[in-house]
Amino acid sequence: MKLNLKKVSILFISLFVICSSAIPARIHNVDNDEHLHLRAYTNEIQKRHEPFKIIQTDYFKPFVHLPFTNKPVTRYYQLTLKKVKLSPDGFERTVWSVNGQYPAPIIRANKGDRMIINVENKFGDPAAVHWHGVFQHGTNWYDGVPGQTQCPIPNDVSFIYNFTTGDQHGTFWYHSHFMAQYADGLRGALIVHDPDDPYLKEYDYEYVITLSDWHHRTTGEILPNFISPTYTGKRPVPDSPLLSGRGRYNFYNVKKNKKYRFRIINSAADAFFIFSIDEHKLKLIESEGIYIKPTIIEKLPINVGQRYSVIVNADQPIGKYWIRATIDKRCVLINNATINFNSSIDWNGLGILKYEGSKNDKPKSKEFPENFKICRDPDPKHLKTLQPVTKYDGNVSDFFNITVKFQREGDGIVKAVMNNSSFIPQFNDPTINKIIRHIPPDELPKEQNSLIFDNKNGIVEIALWNNNTDEHPFHMHGHVFGVMFVGEKNEYPDEKKYDKKNPVIRDNVTVPGFGYLVIRFIADNPGIWAFHCHIEWHVELGMVLQLVELPSILMNETIPNDASSLCFKNDYQKKRNPTTPFHNRERMFNPVIINEIRRDINKIR
Repeated sequence: MKLNLKKVSILFISLFVICSSAIPARIHNVDNDEHLHLRAYTNEIQKRHEPFKIIQTDYFKPFVHLPFTNKPVTRYYQLTLKKVKLSPDGFERTVWSVNGQYPAPIIRANKGDRMIINVENKFGDPAAVHWHGVFQHGTNWYDGVPGQTQCPIPNDVSFIYNFTTGDQHGTFWYHSHFMAQYADGLRGALIVHDPDDPYLKEYDYEYVITLSDWHHRTTGEILPNFISPTYTGKRPVPDSPLLSGRGRYNFYNVKKNKKYRFRIINSAADAFFIFSIDEHKLKLIESEGIYIKPTIIEKLPINVGQRYSVIVNADQPIGKYWIRATIDKRCVLINNATINFNSSIDWNGLGILKYEGSKNDKPKSKEFPENFKICRDPDPKHLKTLQPVTKYDGNVSDFFNITVKFQREGDGIVKAVMNNSSFIPQFNDPTINKIIRHIPPDELPKEQNSLIFDNKNGIVEIALWNNNTDEHPFHMHGHVFGVMFVGEKNEYPDEKKYDKKNPVIRDNVTVPGFGYLVIRFIADNPGIWAFHCHIEWHVELGMVLQLVELPSILMNETIPNDASSLCFKNDYQKKRNPTTPFHNRERMFNPVIINEIRRDINKIR
């Protein structure tokens, strides 16, 4: 059945207005002609009519850092979300693009800068943008997670994300956090340059390489089959690996004896990649915004959501060398019932490192041998911080024990459950709105999978048992964490083995199949923060927790008007008794309705 796009948009907005069960959140009122709200968390007066910069970037051109300034500046960017026809791997399909390109443009800023990003949604679908790895201190409502920190941006609506990079620096990315949408194209790099970068003088130029898996069918077509009660397959098999959104043999040009910082981002929906450059060793210097002691590796395992920086010295004979981005099929579970199980995929993504002055022929370079554990993060010895971090060595104020597994529920659908609960978002009334309305956190619906802690600056510990065969790249919003322990099957957590004095620090870590993970972080960022497997198919099955952090502080925050208005039309809000139990309140959407809407829209080409 084909749906009229205009009617779908009207339906979506109407459902927000008519079916919302929420009472008004406290909002920051602004003049009707004021495009940017003014917040107490910035002492900078924003220019109301500053033009937004429309950016389009070429991932295959090197760049140098932005000019550094004496004080932070405000950068205005325009991101227009629209569907276009593109052929990333030679097969034409509809792509959910940003500013008409895939991958989405590279957004860049310097440490401390404020970014004001106008997202104009022309998809025909709802949307939202998450800024992966950005802490969002004081701006939890701009983290971009529908059902947790905001309502989705309706079609034909613009929304401004306004946040500062603070003290952060490094390699980040941005992507949709709505209904597997990022697998259809809404994903791009976000780079924060650092004037205090200890490695700044060790490289001359930079490249960003995004690694992604690509499907010839849209997620709106795939998801209804994947979550069907009759489905007995594994995760959908992609049709190709992409380097920076392209198929094979794209050039990364280098000059002899120059050094290049490659910022490598796994922006896939599922794929575990192995990255290498033939005959060029990689000097690893950054992991997810954290400077690490320089270490030399030949191949880099990188799971979904993870980011690394390596320095490559172009000191080999002038010529061409394969850049290899291989989807490790040993990490891919397939049976004959799996969607696209008979894909003709070539698992070996290839680019070319091309020296200036090289001949016009194919590379004849040799691949490095393997020297790492399959389907695992790099050895911790390669990821040690420049200086030991000891803040996680202390008394734990809040402890959570989590078991992850899959189970077929009463409706016949296989769900991912965390402590026997599968996450279901409430898109029309995100958790942050509930907390700021002073709804007690312990009254949140069970299926919100809430971990609640309220000890400011306390040490929070999460111990997770992965009770299934899949490995899971778990990502935490709003924080980095110290990795205390990662164990294989039957290798149980033992506090005597915890790395408290000098742990690996990151925001995205791989948990082995049937294995264990223990992490610690500091409760210093009031907000609602997702903690989830970054395999997008697992997110759609409910493998998500939400951290309800310092609710006694968060409840006194004020949601800006622009964020609140995504959820409510003030003249039509239904005011209900806040003491009414949640299980007696109407919900606007359930996942099946959303999937049906997306599936039908996606078939209109």
